[in-house]
Amino acid sequence: MTLKRPVTLKQAQRSPKAAARRESFCARMGGMKEKLTGKKKQLDPNSKINLALADWDCDLKPLLKKKHLAKNLSFNPVPPSSRAGLNRSVKNQIEQAADLYERFSGHDAVELGRVKIPELPKVGVAIGTVDGIMYSTVRDGVLEKYIHKFHKRDCPLFVVAPDGKSLYLLGGVYNFTERGIVDRSDK
Repeated sequence: MTLKRPVTLKQAQRSPKAAARRESFCARMGGMKEKLTGKKKQLDPNSKINLALADWDCDLKPLLKKKHLAKNLSFNPVPPSSRAGLNRSVKNQIEQAADLYERFSGHDAVELGRVKIPELPKVGVAIGTVDGIMYSTVRDGVLEKYIHKFHKRDCPLFVVAPDGKSLYLLGGVYNFTERGIVDRSDK
């Protein structure tokens, strides 16, 4: 007997049969996570149950039904890095950037090289608002996955360069801090 591969959100959107299979899996595993695992395992992104939920895109909380979510988890259960809260004086933008990186990631900032940032175009294509953003990064030596769903009043505008080769988030009411993206309307 061969096991069927996980159904991602993208596959579920194309097939009602795949969507039903994904919903069933997410509901079962979400319930198991809540009832059968301790708080430490629930918060560990590398636990077997969390890796399985991620393979099926069950960790995309804003897209799931409420009944599929564990009730005792906050939206972003990732703790701050080991260097969060450190205060030091910074003199210029390079030091300011290094300080933000170190407080967010828990790692020493290292210059990897120089990147030429293209000049902002004078014209852009406004596509819509950005409802959320997903990204992966290493914090304190652990690969973490983040999902940030913007509050409706804090959403940036999604703009594309006229040649279609650059994406921009313009405006919005948020900051990037040692905790990641924080909407200003957050308490």
